[in-house]
Amino acid sequence: MLKKTVLSLFCCGLLAGTLGAFPAAAASKKKKKAKSEQPAPAPKKTSEYEKLFKEKHETADGMIRLHKVKGKLYFEFPVALLGRDMLLGSTVSEISDNGDAVIGSKPTDPLWIQFTRTGDKVQVRKLVRDNVADAASPNIARSLANNNIGAIIKSYDIAAWSPDSCAVVFNATDLFLSDNKALTPFDPYGENLYYGRVTRSASYQSDKSFLGEIRAFEDNVVIRSHLSYTYTLKAGSKEIASDVPFTAVMTRSLVLLPETPYEPRFVDSRMSVFPTGKILFSEREQQAKLLCYANRWRVEPSDEAAYRRGELVRPKKPIVFYIDPDFPESWRKPIFEAVEQWNEPFERIGFKQAVEAREFPKDDPEFDPDNIKYSCIRYAPIGISNAMGPSWVDPRSGEIVNASVYVFHDIVKLVNNWRFIQTAQADKSVRSVKLPREVMDDALRYVVTHEVGHCLGFMHNMSASAVIPVDSLRSPSFTQKYGTTTSIMDYARFNYVAQPGDMERGVRMTPPRFGVYDYYAVKWLYTPVFDAASPEEVYKITSRWITEAAADPVLRYGKQQGAVLDPRSQTEDLGDDAVKASEYGIRNLRYILANLNDWVKDEDRDYSYRTDIYKGIVSQYIRYIGHVFANVGGIYLNEKHVGDPVDAYKSVPKERQRAAVLFLLGQLADLDWMDDEGLMRNIQFMGSPKAYMQIAIIRAVVMSAVKVENSAQLSDDPYTVEACMKDIYDFVWKPTVQGKNPTEEQMMI
Repeated sequence: MLKKTVLSLFCCGLLAGTLGAFPAAAASKKKKKAKSEQPAPAPKKTSEYEKLFKEKHETADGMIRLHKVKGKLYFEFPVALLGRDMLLGSTVSEISDNGDAVIGSKPTDPLWIQFTRTGDKVQVRKLVRDNVADAASPNIARSLANNNIGAIIKSYDIAAWSPDSCAVVFNATDLFLSDNKALTPFDPYGENLYYGRVTRSASYQSDKSFLGEIRAFEDNVVIRSHLSYTYTLKAGSKEIASDVPFTAVMTRSLVLLPETPYEPRFVDSRMSVFPTGKILFSEREQQAKLLCYANRWRVEPSDEAAYRRGELVRPKKPIVFYIDPDFPESWRKPIFEAVEQWNEPFERIGFKQAVEAREFPKDDPEFDPDNIKYSCIRYAPIGISNAMGPSWVDPRSGEIVNASVYVFHDIVKLVNNWRFIQTAQADKSVRSVKLPREVMDDALRYVVTHEVGHCLGFMHNMSASAVIPVDSLRSPSFTQKYGTTTSIMDYARFNYVAQPGDMERGVRMTPPRFGVYDYYAVKWLYTPVFDAASPEEVYKITSRWITEAAADPVLRYGKQQGAVLDPRSQTEDLGDDAVKASEYGIRNLRYILANLNDWVKDEDRDYSYRTDIYKGIVSQYIRYIGHVFANVGGIYLNEKHVGDPVDAYKSVPKERQRAAVLFLLGQLADLDWMDDEGLMRNIQFMGSPKAYMQIAIIRAVVMSAVKVENSAQLSDDPYTVEACMKDIYDFVWKPTVQGKNPTEEQMMI
């Protein structure tokens, strides 16, 4: 071993000495030769990513990196976001004709989507997951996942991978630049369609459509699409417009939903809250079961300990509405007040500054009123007499993610009409073509407050005014405290029961800022329930709240009806006795019509205002007749759960039904006032209002006997078909029985 080691060291030393003995020039020559023999390096390979984006182009960095290249839109989509829930919404930003849709509106609901990857393709999947399982049913949940994979609405080739291989790149242009019916710019109830009475067929013009601005942020991206069409309108089979050119700039917002949804609060049919419906499959249930999530904002106390101590605290995240700067300047104050007054019911449940009204920010680069991340109150310069307050939710939980109010310009015309026709008999200040500023401001505030209520999750409660005794509406102390209804989510309007001289006594003409029911509804929907372990446990508590309130008719929820069956849940009515309230209302209409010329003749030189008011008076009269007629054959309906101290249904008492029939019959002989000859000579009013109403009332009376039959079967003391027919017979044939010659009107009857 020692010999081998010595020999190795000797050889290494000899080699080193030999190498060191070469002349320097020879070594240098050898290096040059070796260097010249090395092959040239291969040219650097250009990646697919570099090929796509080698030219200068517009980009936007955020949740997804956007590239706009030669009119095409590429998504650089993070792999980490594949399979995440998102909403794709579409908002009208600019338009060639706002009769087809109004700026700020969202003609369609947002799409609930996911991006997924299979091999070298990326899919856009539209999700409809109406079936759910509870925590106790993991097997069912696993099965539902396979039964609700999401329908593929787009599929894209992966064009490249990002340099760090963390994102896939694909051409997503046609998701935003195509005739996508789910993201159409056309409002299905726009003014040009006469609110659904006209049909439209549209043809997409791809050569006139292009992409606009792109923006990207931490949890959303925004793409603007300039879309052009031509369309044809038809009323039935008749073509009324052909090849009409149309262009809209649409803002498409792709918003990332929270990884963990907000815990849902279950709602049932006894509560006036918009629901997100699901079908529950559970091992604990022996049938599939309807489950409704309450639509509500995520309102959580910023300091739970202080909240539990009963202190007023701010929510972690307030509900913010941004106010359109394009509103007429005089409208802005009542609109801001309409939003901010919703803090009053929230303060009663422990939250301060829960709802905020803000100007459009000028120094926030992320703000975009057309991005569905932002809730706005928008102005629409169009002659529609209305306002709307739709909302959009996270479909997994019912959490409201966007809610906007659209105020159409002619809402001022509508409230002017309401205020004049419903209160001019008592309120001298409104006997003019233009309402005083303070009266108009208060009416605007009321309308927008109602629409913001929808944005907070509340449906119409049409029974709210029916619990108020009619005579209380002529009481100064009652109306000053409660107004005309127990909920501003009712269609109660202004005090048409008040008589001349009542306002001077202190009777209030308007609805309240909030009614008793509004405070109850906010408490039910937004009060935190801390100590419940699950949504099911929360529901046991919140359901008990409704049961405990069921005995109080003021806290009853009356659904909006198509054909009215329950006369307590009607639109535009006041008071608990339709006959009595309508008698007051008709007396006032007669007074207003008799004085209309004197009140506005100096301001209304072309009779246009008097024409509108005259028509409005006739329409208001029809409402009063309808309120009464609903009692004939009416059935009181209550949503009833176990323990609720109410009847599920009950026939309207026969005395009330009979009084309604006799009221209608009595109106037939008392309609001369409707034909105001002085006005009819000067306005374009087709035919005789009196004759029109006589025919309408006679038809209602003829229907009465049929209407009472179902109701009679539910009553122990019914107003029968025979009794109804006898009342009608006795009225119609009274002059004949008395041996008198019937008048022309009696002959017609």
